[in-house]
Amino acid sequence: MKNITVVKTAFSVCILLSLLIGTLLLLNVKAIPKYTRLIDSGKEIMESVLEMQIEEKDYLLYHKEDALDNVKDKIDNLRKILSFHEKSTLAERHGGFFEFTVWEEAITLYERLFDQFVLYHKAVEKNIAERRELEKDILAVIYSKMNPERGIIALQEICIHEKGYLIYRNHPNPPDERSFEDKRKEAVLNLLIWAEKDKRIEELMDKDNRLFNEIKNNYECQDNTLHALKGESVIIRNMAATFSEKGDKRLYIIYHRCKFLSIILLSMWFITAIPIVATRVVDKLGAKGKG
Repeated sequence: MKNITVVKTAFSVCILLSLLIGTLLLLNVKAIPKYTRLIDSGKEIMESVLEMQIEEKDYLLYHKEDALDNVKDKIDNLRKILSFHEKSTLAERHGGFFEFTVWEEAITLYERLFDQFVLYHKAVEKNIAERRELEKDILAVIYSKMNPERGIIALQEICIHEKGYLIYRNHPNPPDERSFEDKRKEAVLNLLIWAEKDKRIEELMDKDNRLFNEIKNNYECQDNTLHALKGESVIIRNMAATFSEKGDKRLYIIYHRCKFLSIILLSMWFITAIPIVATRVVDKLGAKGKG
């Protein structure tokens, strides 16, 4: 009778402890979706940044207007992801780990810089279109003069050196070689010498110089803005890395916690089962001895 009481007591204790451990396991398992969502958000943010950079290049190289809307959509998506996690209970518990204010400022600044980048690029396109129309006017005046061949060559040299500057403006000049700007100035001087103080050519070339300077300034602003965009994208990528790092770290903790609790649960039942079985065997042997 005493053995039965001991067995019942041990069994009851095991059931209570099992319920407690099971509850802890359930709480840990229920937390898994939160952290997997965090990891998925990190991946989504990283993909959005990469896709935005691709869209920017498509717009810059191939003038795809739909790239602008695509970038805006990606920026809105980043805000939604950030807002969701900022309002989550996870942010309240681990607020010091997330830099929501910094990330919000980075996304806002990225959008503003992108708008500036588009404005500068459109300004460059407008300047270049005006430059092409002006080139036709200069060419018409050159053809109206005697022996236009030298004037045409000088104008062609101006155009070549302008294009050289636009294409290679971000590349260092080869050693012992003049810049495209200096070559262009020389070509302009050659055209003016050939024109022999023709006021029409001088006025047109003054306008051409102003347009070229505007193109230079807008290109420099565009390049600087693009560089600033890359800087903000690094901050946004850090946000993605933080999300993934936090999610991975918490899942790692949950895995080992569940593993530890499972080992305790199995060990507890195994340790309890041994005396129960031993008690049953002793009772049977005792009953046979009496018989």
